[in-house]
Amino acid sequence: MRKNWKSEDERYFGIGIFRPKTKENLGSLWRTAHILGASFIFVIDAKYKKQNSDVLKVWSKIPLFQYETVEAFLQTVPYSCKIVGVEIDDNAIPIGEYEHPDRAVYLLGAEDNGLTKELKKKCQDIVVLPGDYSLNVAVAGSIVLYDRVNKLG
Repeated sequence: MRKNWKSEDERYFGIGIFRPKTKENLGSLWRTAHILGASFIFVIDAKYKKQNSDVLKVWSKIPLFQYETVEAFLQTVPYSCKIVGVEIDDNAIPIGEYEHPDRAVYLLGAEDNGLTKELKKKCQDIVVLPGDYSLNVAVAGSIVLYDRVNKLG
């Protein structure tokens, strides 16, 4: 039995990266997001170019939104949708204990710098993955999406 079950039209999620280091990380996350049911992906302060390795042609399956600034991104977050930061942070909720909201935008930072302090303040929740070190951003995003799908069905 699903916990907090709601119809699919009442739930959605997207995931994106703030200043990704490589286009390959975004491409890998895009593929996982498509496979695990995300409604959209996004990138802040970076550009994405189509990759020959995109054998599923995910660009035709779910949209990619590209924002030049954090402010532009924040202006488009849907009403009643939580921004959930994924970050190593002393105040973060361990992912295993986290109850995913029905409507969420998951926000990751690049492996080297993560999310800025200002951006973390814009997040309603911050979750942390197990371990003491930063994971590859596509891997971290995949774990978060799997956790969501596993808990919410």
